[in-house]
Amino acid sequence: MNVADQLPSIFQANIDRLYRRVIVVTLDQLPAHNPPVVGETSSMDEFLARCAAQVDNHTANEAAKAFALTLDGLFERQLCRWAHAHGEQAGSMETALPACVRIGGLDLAATGMADDLKELHLVANVVRHGEGRSCKELQAIAPLLWDSTSLDYYDLAPAPTPASEMLRIRAGDILRYARGSGRFWGHLDPLPMAVLDPPY
Repeated sequence: MNVADQLPSIFQANIDRLYRRVIVVTLDQLPAHNPPVVGETSSMDEFLARCAAQVDNHTANEAAKAFALTLDGLFERQLCRWAHAHGEQAGSMETALPACVRIGGLDLAATGMADDLKELHLVANVVRHGEGRSCKELQAIAPLLWDSTSLDYYDLAPAPTPASEMLRIRAGDILRYARGSGRFWGHLDPLPMAVLDPPY
């Protein structure tokens, strides 16, 4: 058995462990308030409690964004490694993903992975760089990541607030990203009993 054939199941397991043991556990421990109460308060204690709720929501959102960035980085490194194992030169998501898709004969659209993987990478770019091309593209393809109708998230810095600072990543988004990258490796796994779909 060659090394390249073993990598997909290892990569899938690494994503699964990071998601279940670190991301889910951490996000579940962070307090969140949906939506925090706004408006005039009757006491300093009430005012401070509302401020604390805003800070909790901001912190939970920042943690989710950081985990999206981490998942994207892990997946990108895996893609590059698998491409190299097949003799391909790939040093970024832009070169590694198409190379791996071609090597594995995988149709990302037909398997329903294309949108989540693209969104994950754009989210990571926005988290990393803020305003720019990725932010505009992400707003166009995933406007719900900026949905603020529930008023559950506010930027803590003084205005004006850049669009990239209002990006909101929820636990369900992280689940989609982990499932999409896990499914990717499951579909490229040539070994017996490959797990095509993670159980979440």
